[in-house]
Amino acid sequence: MRQLPLADEFYLVSHDEYTGKCHLNARVFESGLAGAVVAELAIRERITVVNGLVTVVDLRPHRERVSDAALAEIVKERAEHPVRSWVEYLRKDALEMVRPRLVEAGIIHRVESRGMLRSTVRYPAVDRNDAAAPRARLRYMLDHPELLDAPTAVLAGLVLAVGMTDLIAVRGREAREGLGRFAATLPDVLKEIITAVELVAATLAVAPKL
Repeated sequence: MRQLPLADEFYLVSHDEYTGKCHLNARVFESGLAGAVVAELAIRERITVVNGLVTVVDLRPHRERVSDAALAEIVKERAEHPVRSWVEYLRKDALEMVRPRLVEAGIIHRVESRGMLRSTVRYPAVDRNDAAAPRARLRYMLDHPELLDAPTAVLAGLVLAVGMTDLIAVRGREAREGLGRFAATLPDVLKEIITAVELVAATLAVAPKL
């Protein structure tokens, strides 16, 4: 399977490929997904982080629906804001930004089940092996760290930040240490994004629902 954009891979790791159900608290998942969107912008050198603030470096539209939409939101703000603020702001729209890209790519599909009182919409995988591939790659890299690439290192950091280590390997402590080593190889801008996700996710995990 081809390597997908970072936010798409984070979505797939976070969801059961059979049922389409999210493994995480919804708000924690959204914070991780928003962080993945921001990280995509950084990987593509459309933004950077200077003194903790997100700074736009490439204003051009790239004809990519998710990163163009996220960048448009950042550009609308004349003042620069911390990474954490953008993770918090984008998380409420991140799912509706990313999921259509996965549907269009044929990775997941919409399934509606009608009941007596209400209908339920799920997004299971079209091909379960394709959907499980990002998780399988992380597991493989834990045993073959010499093959690590930058996108997988960012995915590892995000998985660690939202507490999904147990989905990657049963050896929880070893997996956390391995994923942590992967994230430690990243440049500072991506480390700051992962740290922001960790802070937002930790806050949301214990915050009461409004």
